[in-house]
Amino acid sequence: MSRQLKDSEELANTYVDERVAYLLPKFEAIAPYKLNQRKKGTGDLAGWEKLAAVEAKNLKITYPDDKPEELKIYSTALRQITALKKSLKLAAKTDLKDSALYHPVCTIITHFGNALSYQFASYKEKQNTDYRQRVDVRREPENRIEIDLTNSLKFAHNTLTDIKNGNDANWLDVSCSIALVTGRRMAEVHLSASFERVDDYTVRFKGHLKGKDRKLKIADKAVFIRDVAFDIPTLVNADLVCYGLQWLGDKGKRFDSNEDPERVNRRFSKTLNQHCKQFDIFPENERTYHKFRAAYFRACVVNAGRDGFDFLDYAKTVLIDNDEKTIDSYKRYEIKPKSITQI
Repeated sequence: MSRQLKDSEELANTYVDERVAYLLPKFEAIAPYKLNQRKKGTGDLAGWEKLAAVEAKNLKITYPDDKPEELKIYSTALRQITALKKSLKLAAKTDLKDSALYHPVCTIITHFGNALSYQFASYKEKQNTDYRQRVDVRREPENRIEIDLTNSLKFAHNTLTDIKNGNDANWLDVSCSIALVTGRRMAEVHLSASFERVDDYTVRFKGHLKGKDRKLKIADKAVFIRDVAFDIPTLVNADLVCYGLQWLGDKGKRFDSNEDPERVNRRFSKTLNQHCKQFDIFPENERTYHKFRAAYFRACVVNAGRDGFDFLDYAKTVLIDNDEKTIDSYKRYEIKPKSITQI
């Protein structure tokens, strides 16, 4: 029997929870004061500027980077900063003693978050530069990698067919199969996505998460991208895809679509990224859940008869992604001749 999703208490980010409990009362205490007093502090009350400096020091101590200074990026600390800012905003909605101070507290949180991020700005820039350099090197023709979807796509088809026929399966296999044949992200598969059959190899997808606060003009309205329906190709029959997503929900492996997508990462990321190493599309050291998205897209390019290295506009319609750097990085991979790209 599949295990049910853990309660939110079991998914706690201990560091962030402790810091929210410490910081939020301090923000509420200085909220009634003037803007400069909120920043610099007043009396015994510390302002957000000092609190951000102290928090930066705490993060570096708690999540050290042992590399030489010129190579440090504090990757874990950077992730925790993002989580902390998000959790502070959420806590402000429910945990303030005086709800009338909600908006001033949110303003303080924004300033605090910006100041904290500024303390790590050089490390973030270094992280981004390192990533861009790796991508540039990897996509050079001599560094391209041929990928063969044949075994994994057959396995995905068989797995989704088995559950459609009433047989049991490992939910990890089902999740990886859906990711491969639809190219959707982990948080979309396990939380936000919905699929509706359009034809044999097309589904109508809702629940796009990246840039979810971005709006698109639909007729005479501006609609959040997460609520917009997109027709996307599939690598197996659409009925199998729709049933597979429903099956994950029935087995308790999907969160409610209104939940924080970060819960998916905290609950499933380690397990799924370990499991997907069994899928032999990529070199073993590159097998991650997100790489299914690259394999899916490269297969779609072949299936649609598109130019293998001039596909930016097509990528935006299939992946619903405007991140040109990420899309460009997929040029590193080429579909091996005679590889199956659709069943």
